[in-house]
Amino acid sequence: MDDHRQTSLGPDPDLRKEAAELGADPEMIELRAEAAASAREGRLPADQDRRDQELQADAAAAAEQKRQRRYLVKALLRSPTFMIGLIILLFWVFMAIFSTSLTQSYTAQDAMSSLKPPSAAHWFGTDDLGRDVFARMMAGARTVLVIAPLATALALLWGSIIGLVAGFWRGLTDDIIMRGIDVLLALPIIITSILILSLFGKGTAIIILTIGILFTPVVSRTVRAAVIGEREREYVLAARLRGERSSFVMAREILPNIMQPIIVEGTVRLGYAVFTAATLAFLGFGLAPPSPDWGLTIATQRVFLQIAPWTVLFPALALASLVVAINLITDGLGRTFSK
Repeated sequence: MDDHRQTSLGPDPDLRKEAAELGADPEMIELRAEAAASAREGRLPADQDRRDQELQADAAAAAEQKRQRRYLVKALLRSPTFMIGLIILLFWVFMAIFSTSLTQSYTAQDAMSSLKPPSAAHWFGTDDLGRDVFARMMAGARTVLVIAPLATALALLWGSIIGLVAGFWRGLTDDIIMRGIDVLLALPIIITSILILSLFGKGTAIIILTIGILFTPVVSRTVRAAVIGEREREYVLAARLRGERSSFVMAREILPNIMQPIIVEGTVRLGYAVFTAATLAFLGFGLAPPSPDWGLTIATQRVFLQIAPWTVLFPALALASLVVAINLITDGLGRTFSK
């Protein structure tokens, strides 16, 4: 007889020979081995069925998420508030990118045409150096639409990480983090920004980092509140029982389910970032002349407000329209997400 025989699970040793060597009942050992093999073979279909059920559940969850995304897109497209804000915002994005190709040069000076009222040659008039106000207003969207979105993105990134850690771990970790956040929230944004820019300079990168850092505490509080509401849900408990790492649970389980409040908070911070960047430029802590930045233009041209109001009026209206557009988008998102 061969030392090994072929079974459904591969070659097995001769149980009779081994049993004889061990001095046990060979018949009983063979029966036990056959029973164990049968049990293993019976478990294989059950394991396969379980895997099939898990795949079906994952596919159903993915289909439901896709359906919800389609519903949100359709609901937003049917929202007049959201669409009006989006159209205005896209207009300014378009002008920020292509204004130099569609308008006159915003740096061209004509001393003979200084402070001219609106006309066919200069739709919004000219400033004290004879520069076209319309061209400068359109080009001014570029600086604010670079600084504000990047600063908001940094605030969302840092605030989301801090809020996830504080809300998930709670306890001493949460207490330490939130006490530091409370200290930062007590600092006036504009005054603190002026101090930072006075120390490190007025470059675009410094302005973006300053606004991003000062907006991080507000975002972290919002994210923390959302995480606290999710951390005791069944899907989070199931992930923790499976032995998943905390970083995995926060990034893959909790974060996707709190994206709606994060998006709404991001649009709110974007509006504040636009206003903050313009305020810093107005106070002389933003970009330097001859930049067409709206805040800087209002600051330099305000002395001509009584004799040439168009030099201040049009940049101010542009700034207001952008802030209003972002607020309309925020309102539309909030109403759609709440349904």
